[in-house]
Amino acid sequence: MSLGTGTDLSGARKPSSVEWDGYESDLFAHRFTDIPTNMQGRWAYDESSNLIYAGFAPRGLAEGTDGWLLHKFTWETGNCTKREIAYGNWTGRADATYA
Repeated sequence: MSLGTGTDLSGARKPSSVEWDGYESDLFAHRFTDIPTNMQGRWAYDESSNLIYAGFAPRGLAEGTDGWLLHKFTWETGNCTKREIAYGNWTGRADATYA
């Protein structure tokens, strides 16, 4: 057995289904995608009630201050087809450079 490829968990605390789902076996690493609970959030929708922008920042950070994690969603025929991220401020979210 190669280093880092084993799944023998005898004597160890067994991982939960969430821990197994977040494991990338080809990278031998876990994914972490949670937003800390001390963050504030903002959301902006289009005229069809599709979420277009979501933003997260430390609680108390002003909407015009840089430090926001911004998400931009692209929709086609009622389906979300793309999510891009940028860093900046909530007020300038439309002008941010998303990738």
